[in-house]
Amino acid sequence: MKKSTLLRIALVVTAMFMFTSNYAQILTDYSEDETAVMYQTAGRTFRLYVLPDPIYSPTYNAGTNANLGANSQWRFVYTGLTGSPVSNTPAAQNYVEFTNPGVGTYTVDVTELNTLISCEDGTPRTTTINVIAAPSATCATADNLTFCGDQPAQTIVLNITENVPNALAAYAFSVEEEIQQIDGSGTPIGSPTVNSTFVNFTLSAKAKHPANLGGTTPNFTFTFYSSVLSVVSNNRTRYTYTFKKASDASAVADGIISAISQKSDYIQGLTSYAFADNQVVFIVNPAPVTGPVYHIPNAFNY
Repeated sequence: MKKSTLLRIALVVTAMFMFTSNYAQILTDYSEDETAVMYQTAGRTFRLYVLPDPIYSPTYNAGTNANLGANSQWRFVYTGLTGSPVSNTPAAQNYVEFTNPGVGTYTVDVTELNTLISCEDGTPRTTTINVIAAPSATCATADNLTFCGDQPAQTIVLNITENVPNALAAYAFSVEEEIQQIDGSGTPIGSPTVNSTFVNFTLSAKAKHPANLGGTTPNFTFTFYSSVLSVVSNNRTRYTYTFKKASDASAVADGIISAISQKSDYIQGLTSYAFADNQVVFIVNPAPVTGPVYHIPNAFNY
């Protein structure tokens, strides 16, 4: 069995990874090897690490990626990607870093070599990388501004697109509910009531398929319900549902984050992807009350 192992970026941040004779861990989080197909968000920098041969790097420290053998080198061979080291160029570096990858399927081969003995492994290890478009999401539910009187809770649907297997579909986002009384022209009356986490799937507890999501790759759906739409204080009442970032993603702009996109942000830092349509509005209007009918009194000329 070969002793060098090409590792890929972990799908999720893990704690300590106990390894067997076949697997080890580099820099704590790189814990899945080339036997698993890799998914990566387009445009985001990523790396692949190789576990050095212990004969030539006997004091290698996987936790810090330190103590590579003085004569050890690695040859990464790839096409269609921009990487460092350059393809097919041996370097005393046991990882390759790719920048701004485009959507597509790529393979990366790697072999370890040793300059002291001028020997190179003749059987490369191969990693398959699926670079996919960033997740996109849009609210599919139409506004309704003309409800007459109180209404039951309304169904709201978010469409999510990402070309990942169903088992990897997981998304962080929130929904804010605002209830605002308005007058006949739409001018607010008083202050709104706001629930900023009416729905809240955090980075650590994402909406997942099939527990929270319907559909199938690459088109997933998230369905939830508004509050019961009641006319408040006999005023026209506006209910606004706005899709926003997860409550624990304070450092980024409002938008959706997937498990794959979050993992793909490992080097460059967390980012989010704006909703194409992030809001649905319902207005419940008091039913008109018909006033009394007037006529000239019968005794008008009495």
